[in-house]
Amino acid sequence: MGLTQLHLVDRNGQDLAAATRDAVRDAYRWAVVEFPNLDQAAVAGWAEDLGKAMAAHPGHIESPRRYATSALKGKILGWFRKHPGKEIAVGLGPEMEQWVGLDPKAQLTMERTVLFEQLRTKLSERDRQILVLLLQDITSPRDVAAALGMKYDAAAKAIQRVKERIAAILLSSPQTDRARRPPHLYKSES
Repeated sequence: MGLTQLHLVDRNGQDLAAATRDAVRDAYRWAVVEFPNLDQAAVAGWAEDLGKAMAAHPGHIESPRRYATSALKGKILGWFRKHPGKEIAVGLGPEMEQWVGLDPKAQLTMERTVLFEQLRTKLSERDRQILVLLLQDITSPRDVAAALGMKYDAAAKAIQRVKERIAAILLSSPQTDRARRPPHLYKSES
């Protein structure tokens, strides 16, 4: 796809001076390369307006090329500030996963597998037993005490410590989506 044709004239319809015309064309080419997701017609319109403004002050601009590039860059950045929702980032996050074909269910399964591998390697045997009971909805200290043959107070404290250790493991593992973490994991029924 080629560049949009620029119509570079002053406010009276006369052609621009060669230095101004070349400076505006170079600034336009730079903008198209630096901001490829912007509409070329909009950038061309801004460049044409810039050419008219530069032609209105011919003796005041020492370096037309630098002035044109700075002015067009400022116009583009101002547009981005005014229209942040219209900018579309391509090739990031979920869009790339969609193109690659990563299934969200597969990602959850992978994350769960990694989590349980971390828990298996970092928790003691008794902590793993308590975790299995908690995963089976056996959450009261009385039921855990009966299942593991310990006192009620010891079971309540062990449940609390397991939850604290799991929370510490979760906090130390890098996760992109912290919202999926269960809230108040370290609190225990007592």
